[in-house]
Amino acid sequence: MREELENQLQNDFSFMWQKNEKGQDLYRRWGCECSDGWYGIIHDACQAIAEDYEEAGIPVDFVPAQIKEKFGTLRFYYGFEDAPCGIAAFDNLADGTNIRFFPKDEDEDEGKRKFRQKIREIVRSAEEKSKYTCEVCGCEEGKIRNDGEYGIYRIQTLCDDCHQKRIKRVQEQRERRRNMSIEERLAEIKEYLE
Repeated sequence: MREELENQLQNDFSFMWQKNEKGQDLYRRWGCECSDGWYGIIHDACQAIAEDYEEAGIPVDFVPAQIKEKFGTLRFYYGFEDAPCGIAAFDNLADGTNIRFFPKDEDEDEGKRKFRQKIREIVRSAEEKSKYTCEVCGCEEGKIRNDGEYGIYRIQTLCDDCHQKRIKRVQEQRERRRNMSIEERLAEIKEYLE
């Protein structure tokens, strides 16, 4: 995601700018590792989280750690300031299933447990919405695409138009590389490594 959009999330939602005990910014460590099309989903989820905390009249203890695309869908990894452990998530490599673990905190009262369940539902809803929202342009006509037949091995949620553009771009890159001299190819590799 473009830096200006990430900065807008941080400006709009103070919990998107967190620091750990060493003063390191947890969220900015990775930032949003997805394309701009999912900005709206992420912003809407953050807005709903902020509104729920405000409505409940409690300080925000939500700690985002990583937001990214994985297996073609949005992953929003987070924890809570007083959670007994950090992020507890598992992504199944076989089918892309995302499993979250929420250890029981003996000091957590029923109200806090229910409130945190609402936050989990907001995040889950955003992740589900990403399954049909184009990661590139944000239109809600996306499909999870696995383009191995075109030699594209990144699974991504794309609308038909962005999907065709991706295929065309990859084919053009391949054709350009086929027509390059060895010197041009070595120069390209050298530039990439620098």
